[in-house]
Amino acid sequence: MTTTYTYYKNSNTGEILMKQYFSDISFKCPDYFYDWNKKQIDTPDLTGFVEISEKTFNREAKLKARSLNCA
Repeated sequence: MTTTYTYYKNSNTGEILMKQYFSDISFKCPDYFYDWNKKQIDTPDLTGFVEISEKTFNREAKLKARSLNCA
């Protein structure tokens, strides 16, 4: 079983998402989506989202967490 993570960012809203996909398994498994603080969410409409690197995702998530702590 191989787990593949894909990271997305909406350039209009600044929202960031992570998609988890399992491959090399004998049964069909849906893609799982998580928000920036790694809480599972329903399958979103990915209109307006672009793929980003893991490094960019981690940096953006850290900035969001920091901004919530300051508020």
